[in-house]
Amino acid sequence: MKYFTLALSVLCALAYVRTQESAYCRCALFVSSRHTEIMVYELAPVNIDTCESHNQCQNRCATEISQDTNDLDLWSMWGNDTVGQAFCTELYSHFFFYIHNSYIHGYYEMCGGPWEYTGQDSQQPLCCDMGQQEHCIA
Repeated sequence: MKYFTLALSVLCALAYVRTQESAYCRCALFVSSRHTEIMVYELAPVNIDTCESHNQCQNRCATEISQDTNDLDLWSMWGNDTVGQAFCTELYSHFFFYIHNSYIHGYYEMCGGPWEYTGQDSQQPLCCDMGQQEHCIA
């Protein structure tokens, strides 16, 4: 009985600590390949109230993605490069040398859960040749 009480106390303490963890929401952009999703860019985390705040996380990520990338316009300027060129450079640094007619998609993730689609896609397909953005030809 002592061990049961001890085990129950430990489980309750762990559950309490788990509920005290701060909620977090991650936002990222992915490109789809034939066999996998490749993270192109991760934005700064956004604050949410709880780990059950799906709509809050989705809406905040959608806003951040729109603001950071000019509504996912791959040909708009982002610093000294275009949004698409920044993505091509990042993909190239991870040995993805060619990307052809692929759209970029917005995703969010809460508190270590699965990535979920924000409903956002790039305005144009992305084409990269050895880390250089090119106009896509169908």
